[in-house]
Amino acid sequence: MDLRDRNRSFDGLIAYEISTAGLDSDGRTAPIWLYTASGNYFDVLGIQPYLGRFFHGSDEHGPNSAPYVVLSYGYWQSHFQADLGVVGRAVRVNKYTYTILGVAPAGFRGTELFYSPDVWAPIVNQQQIEGSSNLDSRTNRGRWVIGRLRSGITPAKAIADLNSIAEYMDKSYPKEDDGIAFGLARPGLAGDMLGGPVHAFVAGLMLLAGLILLAACANLGGLFAARAADRTREVALRLALGSSRGRILRQLLTEAFLVSIAGGALGMAGSVVLLRMLSAWRPDPIFPISLNIHPDLLTSAVALLLALASGFLFGMVPVRQVLKTDPFQGIKSGTSGWMNSRRVAGDVVAGRGSGNDSLLA
Repeated sequence: MDLRDRNRSFDGLIAYEISTAGLDSDGRTAPIWLYTASGNYFDVLGIQPYLGRFFHGSDEHGPNSAPYVVLSYGYWQSHFQADLGVVGRAVRVNKYTYTILGVAPAGFRGTELFYSPDVWAPIVNQQQIEGSSNLDSRTNRGRWVIGRLRSGITPAKAIADLNSIAEYMDKSYPKEDDGIAFGLARPGLAGDMLGGPVHAFVAGLMLLAGLILLAACANLGGLFAARAADRTREVALRLALGSSRGRILRQLLTEAFLVSIAGGALGMAGSVVLLRMLSAWRPDPIFPISLNIHPDLLTSAVALLLALASGFLFGMVPVRQVLKTDPFQGIKSGTSGWMNSRRVAGDVVAGRGSGNDSLLA
């Protein structure tokens, strides 16, 4: 509340924490995971409900004064069968009666990337939901605070503003807030506590993918070089008939691009399947960890650029051979090779007719 009321850097600050409770909607109590959040949670985030409305700061009038819940879209579909008349319905949360105010939109999964809540409830009802309340304890540090920076305010200025409030708190409450300090981190990974490990893991995956891509390019480059060597006589004949080297190079690069784009399309299709499996994966049956990852337009654009770059990379391997091809030498060597093969075949046939076993041997 000190941060919310005294800061000059944010358009709004919200507080929330992850909780568990039991919800009874049809005579049976089932466990749920939920956010207990400050009344301005949805207002600051700028989220619009799918059904009904959200709770607001005006709904809070002290401890346990806001018996309302908002359902997530997924929980509404799975446990209320997408009932459009669910708004206003009474349910019991830990044996206390609560009213369903609305349903969150389908694309909103809360403010933590690894966790999807079933329900949102006002944080002033913490005592009913969690069995105890520490909202009045200045020594409690068990919740997250997210703010929306005002236009023109840099993170450095916001940190200085927050720490000026920390100095006030240190002087006003020396026992509870002694030595307190604040910093900023991007939301979504538990206040960035998981940011370092996650970023390092993803960087390692990207490095591994890059090495595999380079190995694939090297292999395809070797195959294209071998194929170009086999096509030396064809290239030489086309050059002798008047085809330009540029046109032949365009053909070779077009073939390479077609192979790379086909490979990229198969890779994207495979990634969509794997990411859907990853999104549905629940590594911990108790804690609702979820990684809802979906490729967007930017991902597709990067994949297309990488496919084109790969095609150009291994497609340029046989270019040197084409540029150095002598049409007359190529035709000559191709013709002599063909004549030699005909002569050898004729000698073998003649040998077989004369009974020359040593020749056949």
